Amino acid sequence: MIRGAIRFADAASAGTRCIAVLCAAFLVAASGISQAAAAPVGVATWNMNWLMDADTHARWAGACAKHGWPVQTSVLPAEARAELASLPYCNVHNGMRFPPDACTSSANDWPHAAHYPATHACRDTADLATWSDYARKLAALRAMFEVLAKSGVTVVALQEVANAAAVAPLLPPGWQVATTHELPGTPRIAQHVGVAWAPAAEVHAIAPISSLADGGVAERPLRPGLAFTLPVAGKAVRVLVVHLKAGCRSRTIDAPLTVRDARLSMERQDQIASDCAMLRFQIPALEAWIDANASSDFAVVGDFNRTLLREPIQDTATVRSRLDDSAATDPVGPCTMEKQGNRLVVRCPARIASLFPEINDGSPFGATLWRARLNRDRPSSGCRIAGAHGNLAHEGIDHVLISASLKRRLAADALSMQVVNFTDTAGAALRATPDLALPSDHCPHVVMWSPLVR
Repeated sequence: MIRGAIRFADAASAGTRCIAVLCAAFLVAASGISQAAAAPVGVATWNMNWLMDADTHARWAGACAKHGWPVQTSVLPAEARAELASLPYCNVHNGMRFPPDACTSSANDWPHAAHYPATHACRDTADLATWSDYARKLAALRAMFEVLAKSGVTVVALQEVANAAAVAPLLPPGWQVATTHELPGTPRIAQHVGVAWAPAAEVHAIAPISSLADGGVAERPLRPGLAFTLPVAGKAVRVLVVHLKAGCRSRTIDAPLTVRDARLSMERQDQIASDCAMLRFQIPALEAWIDANASSDFAVVGDFNRTLLREPIQDTATVRSRLDDSAATDPVGPCTMEKQGNRLVVRCPARIASLFPEINDGSPFGATLWRARLNRDRPSSGCRIAGAHGNLAHEGIDHVLISASLKRRLAADALSMQVVNFTDTAGAALRATPDLALPSDHCPHVVMWSPLVR
């Protein structure tokens, strides 16, 4: 049960869960199974919103300042583009409303600049271009790690981190971290995925999944995956951390544009189509990893940039996951990519509508997944950071998926996912103000993998 940043349920139900865990531990110990095998494993997935270490922040701020804090780098000379290529975009921490069309204003050339006055009408949070301001973001992240650790979380899947050096100062004593930035064969990009773990977690066999970094465009590598192994209930589980292509959250993947989108600018239509094309290009690599691990217990966790809980579970007599005559068990790739004007167009052997039915097709045997769902005992179970223009936090795209074989070994509440919301120093729900250093636009999402007691 999570304590500290938020109360997930009433005291009675919390006590029941605690008693159940203690009873389970007693029964397993009595049967001769080790306490380590009986202990629940707390797993979180957390997008940390362009997390940088001091050196990366200095290089980012210096390069952006040198080139005039550009928003559009495509108009810069080749040398300038190369210098900025592996760094965060110059406007990622400017504290302004995103997407820009959510706030209408013409002041200070909105939204075409990287920096704006503190009193700008479209400001949500503080600009973090200076290290002293950025350090306030880190302090809030460090406090959240303490809350997670004290609550029984021992493994945290990370997204949007520059490197291990950015994460290490945030961790509780004894914890370790690995990211794809340090692993061979991964692209030189500003965002990486990783894993942080407590000593008890025994994380090992860490490896990059570089195939996920291929979005079909050589000059625009995506984020690779990271795989690792940890013991859960006395048996090894292979875990994949992902951060898939953004921009195609709930659209039909191979037919993303609708009649209503005709009102959008052609530039925006090209962007939507291209984002979905790059996500589509990643899917064969994701399914290949799942298929390769289908014969054993596995899990896929992270920021999918996709509302998976709104998608069909799998093909049925009335629901088809494909837009053609093929079935989800038929090959989903390989794909090729071409550019038509300013739009990317993906060519694959099948046209698909959704992501989840493709990876949950049961072929080969064992390639069956269960989705963790938010605990609805609480009135508000999503990630909430209230701002002047609405919620600043992403919802519905952070997921924990487990294989059917792993589910059979765990208690039913292993599929109950909790969101740990940020709080202020008084313990109240965090609210965005123009001087707030936003910790992240994602909250940690937590599951407890407790052994099934028979």
